[in-house]
Amino acid sequence: MKKISLILITTLAIWAISTFIIGNRTQENLQNHIDKSNKFYANNGIKLKLVNYKHSFLSSTAQIEIDFLDPKVIQLLKKEYLLPLTVNYTIEHGPLFFQNGFGIGLAKINNSLLVSSLLKEEAKKEFLTLVKKDIKLQTEMEVSFSKTLNYTIKSDEILVNTDKKTFYMSPLNLQGISNLETFKGNGTVKIEKLEFKEENSNNGLELNKITAKMKIDEIFKESLLFGDFKFSVAKILINDELNPKFKKIDISIDGEMTNTRVNQNSMDSNFRGTIHLANTQLEKSFKELESIQIVMKMKELGIEGMSEFQNVAQNIQKEQNKLIQQLQTQKPEQMQSTLKELEKAQEKILTKLIHTLNNLLIKDKTSISYSIDIKTKDKKTSQAFVEVGYTGDMDFKGSIKEITQKIRTQLLSLIRLKVNVALNKKHLSMLPVPMLKQQLQMGVAQGFIKENNDSYHLNGYYKDKELIVNDNNLTSTILPLLMMFMTR
Repeated sequence: MKKISLILITTLAIWAISTFIIGNRTQENLQNHIDKSNKFYANNGIKLKLVNYKHSFLSSTAQIEIDFLDPKVIQLLKKEYLLPLTVNYTIEHGPLFFQNGFGIGLAKINNSLLVSSLLKEEAKKEFLTLVKKDIKLQTEMEVSFSKTLNYTIKSDEILVNTDKKTFYMSPLNLQGISNLETFKGNGTVKIEKLEFKEENSNNGLELNKITAKMKIDEIFKESLLFGDFKFSVAKILINDELNPKFKKIDISIDGEMTNTRVNQNSMDSNFRGTIHLANTQLEKSFKELESIQIVMKMKELGIEGMSEFQNVAQNIQKEQNKLIQQLQTQKPEQMQSTLKELEKAQEKILTKLIHTLNNLLIKDKTSISYSIDIKTKDKKTSQAFVEVGYTGDMDFKGSIKEITQKIRTQLLSLIRLKVNVALNKKHLSMLPVPMLKQQLQMGVAQGFIKENNDSYHLNGYYKDKELIVNDNNLTSTILPLLMMFMTR
């Protein structure tokens, strides 16, 4: 009995000491995480602030403010929302958790938030009139001893009735895991059903089994993400009885975007998206369509250049938003000056954007390709592929006018080009190009396009001042004309 008592007392003592130490470090850890988050989210215009922290032996409470850095966003939100947004968290100290189920770890964090609590009084009344019942967001996070955060966010279902229209969303479910030091991790968002409908009608839009997955392998300079993002909707139903062209559409979509390192200095960035069509009542020319796939691949981009490109692009947006905000509050006689300032700012930042190409493009390695594949229910296919590679060593410096002139005079020594097109004759009616058949026949007559019983083909490449189209060497005939046109 004494031995059991000693073990029990020792265990409780260890747990108590551990809880005390972890409890005292929780505020420090939380503040460090907020500081790191602010560096990461600064590019997205969000800032977090720990405004209130109350500590007790077994648990603590924390209040965090969420503010926005973009004046345009603040202007948009402040009419309805109580800014900055305030969120309250309850923190259970480890190493053992007893509330809401037994667990082991550094801390367990919970939050229950009613959407109406973020709204101003008038907006709150209007919101509760529309949804009938307030919407609760429930967050639960567990921090392990290895500083890994496991999180789950759930919402109530949402039903809104207004202007004889109904919006419905089944409960949102978001869960994942993230490293508190590096932000590496993954997350998944799922929504079973999203629906817009008109009352007393079949007209509407319905999306089923919406899924988004994100995996972060690395964050470069707190802005460039390496990893992949996947998105899919298992079924999209569209009904429009008043539109004879779009009475009923039944499709599904999926897509994927990835950023991967090739080596220390370069990266690949790829995108693929596919639309699958089931039974539809589209107009005749599209009725037999089964799927369309679009692929974009960017190979061997400079990582430093891509990071610079993103930062400059975000600065362009911020600068434009700032000046547009001024225009919205100015008198007519003041606008002319601001418009000139906006034009100068756009040219200045656009020049910086072009300058990032020095670190973005790598000679004889960087390339960008686009492809599209079309399939019909009779298993006929059409494909188009275009790839442009960077083969030059141009210095992208100077004004936009100077750089444009350089590109015009050096273009044929800066790029290589590859084109492959196979167009099934049954797909001609689906392409929105007037007189396409006549143009293809002219191309056949001139030897640019090959024709067989069921399709048209165009294969060609340009490299090192050599132009080949469908096995015909056009270097001495067509290429001089192109060069003359470029240097005008």
